[in-house]
Amino acid sequence: MISNRRVQLDMLAQELGNLGLPYDPPRGAALTSEYEAIRAVYSVLRIARDNSSGEEDYPAHRDLLEVLSGVGSATAKGVADACISNNQNFRQLFYLPTCPTWFSGRCPSAVQRVMATVQTVRTWSMSDTLAARSGDITTLLSSQVFTSGRNAANSLSIWNTLIGSLPAQMTLEELLQFLAADSESDQQAILDLVNQRIGGAQPQAQVPVQKRIRILTMHGAKGLSGKVVFIPSTEQGLMPNFRALQATGLLIEQRRLFYVSVTRAMACCIASHAAQHSGAQAMALTQRSVARLTRSQFLNEMSVPSVTRNTGLSQAEAAAIVAEVNNL
Repeated sequence: MISNRRVQLDMLAQELGNLGLPYDPPRGAALTSEYEAIRAVYSVLRIARDNSSGEEDYPAHRDLLEVLSGVGSATAKGVADACISNNQNFRQLFYLPTCPTWFSGRCPSAVQRVMATVQTVRTWSMSDTLAARSGDITTLLSSQVFTSGRNAANSLSIWNTLIGSLPAQMTLEELLQFLAADSESDQQAILDLVNQRIGGAQPQAQVPVQKRIRILTMHGAKGLSGKVVFIPSTEQGLMPNFRALQATGLLIEQRRLFYVSVTRAMACCIASHAAQHSGAQAMALTQRSVARLTRSQFLNEMSVPSVTRNTGLSQAEAAAIVAEVNNL
């Protein structure tokens, strides 16, 4: 269970992917804001719906432009400013036969990539299934959206992980509704309707379901349980977060949230904290290249000692946990 998506999620997803361990990312409304890959797919689906319905979705085109690797908000603003200066409708720009010559810098390349995406999805129908279009979406992401940068492979991995957890007969319209849902319960309701719709068409033979690690936010874990629960980054500044350290009411709420997370475990709960954070995680926490945080006061309140490790659990410890799980 994680307490801070921005600091913890990408790192966890990357490490699980490196180990070849299947996992399900957190659901909820933050899918499209926390994951660039999901934000890109959400934008692409909205553009596909724009084409089929005739509704002019200007924000979808802008959002796709901003999420392109090597582009960002500055280039997107440059495109918008150039459109205003040359009396060009922003949405219609991407439906022109060729890119205008009055763009400069990174703008022409970015516009051309969105134009290529628009041309690709013009043949799609919102009634197409994931079985038919998931490969096309993956190809689009790798060829037009995430074309460079160290996070490109991770972004594609996040998309493939999400798509692997959804029904193959889910339509693009249903996927769009799923990504636009305001909460995990709303997403589950959509999945229930999809499964109900396709239930009669499913083969009778039972297909074994691959076991997957499920990444949950502490807020999203309410009402759920797990045989083994991991709580990483139990440090001052993360759990409790820096904001809660300045307000008694927020600190009490964080303590309750931590308690709820610990009690989700049926056999074992493993809480860990790092000696230091570096790179993007450190910058997100302290605006410095390296961040050293002390262990959480909640661990002190529980009188739980810390054990310094350079590796994971020992074989004996893992075997003891497996025995506890088998006894449930």
